[in-house]
Amino acid sequence: MKPQILAALATVDDPELGIDIVALGLVRRLDIGDGTVHVELMMTTPTCPLGSLIGENARAAVEKALGAGWTVTVAIDKAAVWSPELADPAVRSRFERQPSRFEAAVSKLAAGLFGR
Repeated sequence: MKPQILAALATVDDPELGIDIVALGLVRRLDIGDGTVHVELMMTTPTCPLGSLIGENARAAVEKALGAGWTVTVAIDKAAVWSPELADPAVRSRFERQPSRFEAAVSKLAAGLFGR
């Protein structure tokens, strides 16, 4: 049951990042009971303006995957602090600092000037 629910949640993307909420590490808790599923999410920022939309999309995805007879609730923990370390390794690289074009140009210039 848990893999089926996680697969459903993986169809829900963070609209700003275009990455699914499972890969981002936004699923904090998943409780499965007798005919009930409760999902607790965190957002990448506590003031995420799209949190309620993501939560609603998550609820709809799980309901669709499980079919009739299940009560699905989704809560967003606004106190939770997300960091890139919570994301799948393949996703983390998107959050690593990339050198700016200016830094790249300065490095190239320095290499030319100083023979490096």
